[in-house]
Amino acid sequence: MAVWEKWLTKAKRFIDYAQENFQETRYDAAAFYAQQAAEMLLKGILLRKTGARPYTHSVSEMLKTLAQTHDKEVPEPVLVSASKLERHYLSSRYPDLGMVEYNRWDAEEALQCLKEVLRFVDDLGEDY
Repeated sequence: MAVWEKWLTKAKRFIDYAQENFQETRYDAAAFYAQQAAEMLLKGILLRKTGARPYTHSVSEMLKTLAQTHDKEVPEPVLVSASKLERHYLSSRYPDLGMVEYNRWDAEEALQCLKEVLRFVDDLGEDY
């Protein structure tokens, strides 16, 4: 299995983890896995397309790079969703960063943002 395939396999698993944690009311974990799924998916696709893995956690930066490989722009709503997901990279794991306890709507928003990113990747014709 190619390295990029490992990234995509893990991304798909993390999409499932995000949904499962949401159903089990583990909202911080749902938000974290939503962010991680988007990040891993984009890293895997970019590795497949370019041969290099981006060394960033920025979902919006990776979306822009992916869009450039298709001579496209990332729509603003997708960038907003990516930016919202990026907040969960730290705040879902480190309670001392000012984030209060996660609630249902925090996790719902993270899952919706993930869906927005996935939809854009689908619209580009990228398989995962």
